[in-house]
Amino acid sequence: MKLHKIFLFIFTVFFLLSPFCKTSACFAYTEDSSVSIYLIYDELNNVLFESNVVEEGDIFITKDFKQYEVYSVDENTLSAYAEYVGRYLKPKIVYKDNKGKLNLSSNIQKSVGLYMTHNDESYVPTDGVSSIYGAGGIHEVAESLADIFANLDYTVYLDETLHIPHNSSAYTRSATTAKRLLEKNVSALFDIHRDGVSRSVYVKTINGVERCKVRIVIGQANENSEANLQFAMYLISVAEEFCPWLFLDIYFAKGHYNQALSSKALLFEMGTYLAEKDLVLDTVHYLANVVDKTLFSTLVQEDNSLVVSDEILESDEENLVTNVLEEFNSTQNFQDKYIENITIFIIVLLITLSVVVYFTLKRSRKKETKTYCFLKKNNRL
Repeated sequence: MKLHKIFLFIFTVFFLLSPFCKTSACFAYTEDSSVSIYLIYDELNNVLFESNVVEEGDIFITKDFKQYEVYSVDENTLSAYAEYVGRYLKPKIVYKDNKGKLNLSSNIQKSVGLYMTHNDESYVPTDGVSSIYGAGGIHEVAESLADIFANLDYTVYLDETLHIPHNSSAYTRSATTAKRLLEKNVSALFDIHRDGVSRSVYVKTINGVERCKVRIVIGQANENSEANLQFAMYLISVAEEFCPWLFLDIYFAKGHYNQALSSKALLFEMGTYLAEKDLVLDTVHYLANVVDKTLFSTLVQEDNSLVVSDEILESDEENLVTNVLEEFNSTQNFQDKYIENITIFIIVLLITLSVVVYFTLKRSRKKETKTYCFLKKNNRL
């Protein structure tokens, strides 16, 4: 193989493996409520969780932060196996009650962005179908969540742009919506969904009352995954103090879900398609309040403990969860930009070397041809 072709081959391989492949066009997550349900077992054949989409390498994190990783998927039996990997250190919670009233400083601006990548998602018991081509039942859930946030003095940006059809390109289409919301400088960004598994997974009877849980989904294929995961763990930790039934678990899947755009971007699975929508609508009040307490009433201490307080002084503001995660995002973006710049430099260098080698070899071949022709002519003489 010629030298310039070798350089071209190296450049192509390097480009394909570079961070540029972590864009929305390279990763996609498909979900269809009509597909069969996978049961994921541990090594003792106990059912860990259910999912309508599962791949090897997917990670499941329980409410007490035990981590399991899927290592085997059987498409014929719709089953998968996951092994216990380890356990995350749960943030410690200290709660200071000041008569239940928030006393935040006036310069803290609270805002939230809400949108739906899968607009068609609906609830069978209430809507009659699992999917509507257009604005499904999930829109009513998002609207209710927006109302609760507004009652908590948030500036709410609810974008009901349709991203149909519900296919592997939906997240690519919804990326435009997510970016538009982030231009509003929202405090957090949430993609509202409903899952496609059994009703019993989400709906539980708590103290004689049926409650519908929420699953948090995070994409592995995004640069903010560590911060997204930290945010999710903060939410679960705070919820344990006020409504411990609220969250189901964290599903760390092989997607991106547009979460590379922000360190405070999460996907919420608001129940499942077999749950009654009224149960989900009851849940949004608890979810909004936990998000609010986590972002604007919770301080992160050096020992990773969380102080949830109804009295936040101006001097404490830099340690608020919302600001701590924002700093994480800035650091992460700097590191990603550094890596990206190095990558661009190496690619440009490889291209330059390839061009130089190509023209050097081309000139060399011309000289050899001229010499050969001259010698041939002399031989005839």
